[in-house]
Amino acid sequence: MPYAPPYYTPYDGTATPFTIGLKPLPESRWLEPQPDLQPLLQERHRLLSGKRDAVLHCQRESLTACQELLDLVLENLSTHHRDHYQIKAGMIAITGIPDNIAINREDPLASLGIIVPEDFCLIRKTDTGHKLVAALLCFPSSWALADKIGRNLEAIHKPVPDYQGPMSDRVNLLFDRLRPEQIVWRMNWSLDDGKRLFRPTPHSHDQWLAQGGDPLDHVFIRVERQTLRRLPIAGDIVFTIRIHLSPLRHLADGQNRQALQGLHQQLSAMSAEQCAYKGLSQARPVILQRLEDFL
Repeated sequence: MPYAPPYYTPYDGTATPFTIGLKPLPESRWLEPQPDLQPLLQERHRLLSGKRDAVLHCQRESLTACQELLDLVLENLSTHHRDHYQIKAGMIAITGIPDNIAINREDPLASLGIIVPEDFCLIRKTDTGHKLVAALLCFPSSWALADKIGRNLEAIHKPVPDYQGPMSDRVNLLFDRLRPEQIVWRMNWSLDDGKRLFRPTPHSHDQWLAQGGDPLDHVFIRVERQTLRRLPIAGDIVFTIRIHLSPLRHLADGQNRQALQGLHQQLSAMSAEQCAYKGLSQARPVILQRLEDFL
């Protein structure tokens, strides 16, 4: 797929890594079909056809909530994204996609998977915490759906540095208080060793490091645009993840000094634990040294 300079640069100093950092978001910006809609939908269709069990989980008790989510997405597309979507009589036409797509309400997450680029997680409050009860996860960032489904937020985020304790308490409070009319969003980022969108296992930079390669030829910036909102009827929290992937070289070539400097500073400031979590323990000094060529 084609790559452009980074669409978002949350590492430029405008946000702090390993914090919640939520901001309000209008309904019109909840979903983000552009850029690169067509190649992303093609890849999602391929994954749903060949790896469905790895990217989709919707048990019978979650079906009604997943159907409500599908309706919410279709309403949003028909209201705010009519330039790209036309919905009529159970069919949806998408700009750039040659064939109309039938909407299957009995398989709502699969329908979402081939019409929008976002991934969706449904999180439900239970007696043992807020649990992940259903998900469409075509483009995971170092976590496998099978390892997280049915677990509460504390178990899901166990590997995340600094999550347990005050941050966990704040997230649970947010999930308790979030109202259906509210939408909030945040950004997350990592540095990948390639351009794989489906990445359910932790990444490693070992191969190109062993070969002495230029980071600009191997490292991709992976940005997650994340949103949270509550389903009005079911009451579950909807967590969306929209992936933006671009080569580190494109950031360097774009000469965005603020973003380059911010990336250097945030990489430098990471603790050893945070760096290990992002798979950068060995690669960090090499990447930092290469970024200094542009500062």
